[in-house]
Amino acid sequence: MPVLPIFQDLFLVWLVGLLGGLFAYLFKQPLLLGYMLGGILISPFTPGPVVQHVETIRHLADFGIVLLMFSLGLEIAPVGLRRIGKISVIVGSLMMLFLVVTWVGMSRLWGWPFTQSLVIGLALSISSTMVITKMLMERGELKTSYGHILLGIAIVEDCLIMGFLLLLPLLSDPSRWQLIPFILAILKAIFLLVLIFTLGVRVVPRLLEYVERARDPELSILVLLVIAMGIGVIGVWSGLSLELGAFIAGLVLSGSEATRKTMGRMLPMRDLFVVTFFVSLGVLLDPLLVAERWLLLLMLLGFVLVFKLALTLGLCRAMRCEWAVAWRVAVGLSQIGEFSIVLCAIANQLGILPPEFYQLIVAVSLLSILVNTFFFNLLQRVPSKPLAVRHE
Repeated sequence: MPVLPIFQDLFLVWLVGLLGGLFAYLFKQPLLLGYMLGGILISPFTPGPVVQHVETIRHLADFGIVLLMFSLGLEIAPVGLRRIGKISVIVGSLMMLFLVVTWVGMSRLWGWPFTQSLVIGLALSISSTMVITKMLMERGELKTSYGHILLGIAIVEDCLIMGFLLLLPLLSDPSRWQLIPFILAILKAIFLLVLIFTLGVRVVPRLLEYVERARDPELSILVLLVIAMGIGVIGVWSGLSLELGAFIAGLVLSGSEATRKTMGRMLPMRDLFVVTFFVSLGVLLDPLLVAERWLLLLMLLGFVLVFKLALTLGLCRAMRCEWAVAWRVAVGLSQIGEFSIVLCAIANQLGILPPEFYQLIVAVSLLSILVNTFFFNLLQRVPSKPLAVRHE
């Protein structure tokens, strides 16, 4: 049968995802690290079974990212943003600014193009919200003083990088920086936002309430899928990315109780495709290519594990955080994860970032999460004061 190899590839992807996830759980590592390591086992660059239809797997993985971005938009509601403390906003913003400026300054001395340097600098400055949330939840420390600050900073970083994604298509084509094309791109983006907010406030809540009356979970899920993918496609037509459109859709619909209820039913499907995404990263990783650029890999890794940690520690202390809190926040942020990879994947598709740099960022994500989790576990014995959470 001509479709049999596709099912065989999916079986391999989910099998190594399961094995990698169990391996990561056994050694108390983030599951996404196990998924990526599992993907390496079925990569065309390593011996053993190989995925034959890599592009098809990548398309399925992209669908998982769209659902992930949509659900992230649902979680970062305006009410949630108001709960982010002053320390998170200041430290998160200044940290990203200093890291990006420092990396761009260094790489420009090496003769790198500005846009390439900017994308890599941003990728190195974004910590994995998924890894941070999972580590805090596993330890029951979401409501500790450092947990509140750490998660707040991660949300601030996600919001800032979503704003940058608006400009990414313009950076890929210098001719679009001319006045008329630039104005047209901005107008298209504004039209998209107005359309999304109009649909989100006026149309979608009533539609979801109507569908809820049918008491059919499948219809509710289908409505959200159509909205997430439809707005993402409109985003592409408007010059934005599919991922950014899905994120904005989730952000707008976050105030609807029916939306959050239906999203809860979609989480297993979302997680399945997110697993596919992380396994596909391992499939596409070429260990030999990364090994050839070992010096640059060490430099990137050192920038994340050492410079980023020291900078965050200094900023937290400048905001009068206690040493125990400052250390935990700094160590928790000294890694990069899913959105760094998504950013570089989009930049690679737009021709801003060469494929070898995308592979290096994936390798840095793998190694930084591995080292970060080890040191984070060492800090587990350091006491942290509980945080009184205000409910609004």
